[in-house]
Amino acid sequence: MNGVIKVDINIPKLLACVVISFIIFYKNLSASEIKSRHLYNVGDEISFSIETILPNKSTYISMSRLIDIKENKEIWIIENSPTADKRVYDRTTGNWIASFKDGNEVARAIPHNGGLKFPLQKGDKWTQSWTFTAAGGLLTGKSEAEYKVKKETIKANNNKYKTLKIEMKNPLWNSEKDRNWKKEIRWIDIDTGKIIKIYFKNIGFKMEYTATIIE
Repeated sequence: MNGVIKVDINIPKLLACVVISFIIFYKNLSASEIKSRHLYNVGDEISFSIETILPNKSTYISMSRLIDIKENKEIWIIENSPTADKRVYDRTTGNWIASFKDGNEVARAIPHNGGLKFPLQKGDKWTQSWTFTAAGGLLTGKSEAEYKVKKETIKANNNKYKTLKIEMKNPLWNSEKDRNWKKEIRWIDIDTGKIIKIYFKNIGFKMEYTATIIE
């Protein structure tokens, strides 16, 4: 034998194992990534079940209808919402731009607020800032917050959704700690890119609610 050890390697079987391992790795990676948000078309409607704690406890259903898309902005008409009857969102990210009530602008974020970006994947972290105005410009300042992404399975509509959970952290108002803005969490369905659930709490605005999509 001259001290030589022969190793019998089955090349086709080895290649098959490598390919299978790569496929499994790719599927796991894809299962933790959302490449783009779900894009709605003009005329589409979305309904959310709203449960409020602030300013008072209540439960109701709010419906939104996309009526126009201009300059990468989505214009939505809102029915049965106490805070707005029209909202504008950035089409690429879905971030909020402005709210209107009875023809008057209630509040605006310039260029838009934060918390949504695509592609989005588990483990993402980023900081975002924007100018916030309300009450016709009487309230104006710079908002800033950090965002972190985790993978989480949630129950809604008697279904289970595999989601990416985006949670707001360390909010600032004009470079100082924002003691009013307590929480903002969004759960986005990995398969569709739709926002399934939202939790928001800002004691300065006397707003605390959970919104869950109705499908």
